[in-house]
Amino acid sequence: MKFLLDLLFRVLQLFTEPYFLLFLAIVIIALLKRKNKRKNLRIGIGILVVLIIIFIGNGFLGKLISGYLQNSYTHNSEVKNITAQNPVIVVLGGGVVDINNTEKLHTMSYSRIVTAYQLYHEFKKNNTPCKIVISGKGSGHTSEAELFSENFKKMGVSDSDIIKEDKSMNTYQNAKFSSPIIKKLASGSVYLVTSGFHMKRSVSLFQIFGLKPIPQASDFIDTEITAFPNSYNAAFTFVMLKEVVGIWQVQLYNNLGVNK
Repeated sequence: MKFLLDLLFRVLQLFTEPYFLLFLAIVIIALLKRKNKRKNLRIGIGILVVLIIIFIGNGFLGKLISGYLQNSYTHNSEVKNITAQNPVIVVLGGGVVDINNTEKLHTMSYSRIVTAYQLYHEFKKNNTPCKIVISGKGSGHTSEAELFSENFKKMGVSDSDIIKEDKSMNTYQNAKFSSPIIKKLASGSVYLVTSGFHMKRSVSLFQIFGLKPIPQASDFIDTEITAFPNSYNAAFTFVMLKEVVGIWQVQLYNNLGVNK
């Protein structure tokens, strides 16, 4: 059953891709025209595509989704106001890019590194022992966890305070593989660091494995309301739409009891 649901949601995620929607509309119109039938339907599909492009490209839909995904996390919890016992900072990988056969972290990864380090520094300043769990393998030869670790060490984080979880390939696995590590550390407070648009789904997945992470959003994305559609709005809208589909998937799997 889970396999079929996974397949269903993969198909559903295709509909968050602009090129797929455009291709699908062209194919349907071409098939109808070839049969010389339903001229009104062809016109209707064409108008619908134009309206979708406008609605997505002018930033209106993106603005709505951005609020749904991120508004709850715009004010991170202040560490100095929290009494933490054996705090653990979990930072999720943000992707790796290959430039001229040299693997580098994706741009959004650095905001996660900075946010995690600020938390770590605050705890150390208060003489509170703290661990950083870096979760993510990624698609490159060098894991995200390893690349994150190298950056943390350059910033002054002790090697003994860094724990690498370098098996996970997606957010579900981030939660699944990190949770036993965190539980073994007997942490009283778990701080989850990832991008704002990614936080809602991430928190839900970590809760599945018995954790109650404190969200620490590292960066945010949004769209701008414009008179004419543009690619900036479209790109970020589709990124957030895909995240919404992922949240629906988590909620459905929870209701069906097939998430673990």
